Amino acid sequence: MFGLLNSTNDFWLIDSNFVGVMRFYKDKEHSDKSIAYMFIEEGIIMGIHGENPPLMKTRKKILIEEAKLLWQKLLDEGWQKTSKKW
Repeated sequence: MFGLLNSTNDFWLIDSNFVGVMRFYKDKEHSDKSIAYMFIEEGIIMGIHGENPPLMKTRKKILIEEAKLLWQKLLDEGWQKTSKKW
């Protein structure tokens, strides 16, 4: 379901305007307690051409099933898989 898996096991989406970014990942430090959860970080690309470092704005923890539904919803709305941004 998730795509562009990298060595840190996180998954990234960028919106159709190439401004909004979301990172989906599991908590590595508390994997036993958080096995059914994923963290989602939301941020924005800074600068006209993304020349400045991105800014992470929020982080939340949700059930993996909810994360999968959100991932699919965002793809349906035009978000695209992308590479690591922060």
